[in-house]
Amino acid sequence: MKDPFPEIVKNRRSVRCFSEAHIPDETINEILSLAAYAPSSWGGHPVEFIVIRDRETMRELARCKQMGAGPLAYGDAAIVPIIDKRNLELWVEDAAVASTYLLLAAEYCGVAACWIHMKGRRGHTNMAEDDIRDLLGIPSHYGILNAVSLGMPKKPNEPRENLSAKIHYDNFGGIKQ
Repeated sequence: MKDPFPEIVKNRRSVRCFSEAHIPDETINEILSLAAYAPSSWGGHPVEFIVIRDRETMRELARCKQMGAGPLAYGDAAIVPIIDKRNLELWVEDAAVASTYLLLAAEYCGVAACWIHMKGRRGHTNMAEDDIRDLLGIPSHYGILNAVSLGMPKKPNEPRENLSAKIHYDNFGGIKQ
């Protein structure tokens, strides 16, 4: 069998429109189980996940950010990664890596996903993180970097052009000899 990882990486997109199909709870659990393997600072695995399936709560979550959070209202589920920031200097990095694993796991499971950035963004009454904290009852010592909207795709992703990394060898502008 061909290794699916390169195809998962190449096919993953930020999907903002979803079909009406329901994501089974078992699939959500598999996505979260895979995301739990994300590397973290000091190997502490500090990320926790709040899974939201209630439609009204998802609509309220989307309203926690002034603009760009619409997919949270239209998906079949939303996941908010949170981290207890006490004694954890690298919480933003840990949340970002866990969220990336979440996105790749969703692609692996055939679920469309979209990262919605929240940290440092304006909400409708306060900052987006504060509005989310109020909505979901998250204690103030937890950091909120983003939310992820999940849904079943309406159509397959279009093939992506071949992308390549910009690589420098030994220093900026260095070329491989």
